[in-house]
Amino acid sequence: MSTLEERVADLEAKMTPDLRDEMRRGFELVTARFDAIDRRFDAVDQRFNAVDQRFDAVDQRLDRIESRVERLDDRTDRRFMWIIGIQFTMMALFIGALVAAVLRGV
Repeated sequence: MSTLEERVADLEAKMTPDLRDEMRRGFELVTARFDAIDRRFDAVDQRFNAVDQRFDAVDQRLDRIESRVERLDDRTDRRFMWIIGIQFTMMALFIGALVAAVLRGV
């Protein structure tokens, strides 16, 4: 096995201007590919941002619907309590009228 100095000397001997130009072109191609990949990632990131905005809009709509449902639920509860109150009052009046009728008849 050769030493590190021998390997470096061998590589320096192989470094011709043509090899340097070829390596430079290779690095430029790799750099161009990385730039293309970066642009693709940016496009994907923009798509995710658009999807996030859509989800935010849906969340806002659902919040509005939920507040409407809560208001309707409150109204229904109030009306239900009114109806129960009226029925209880009518039942008390009816029982009172029956008791008065029974007591008059006695």
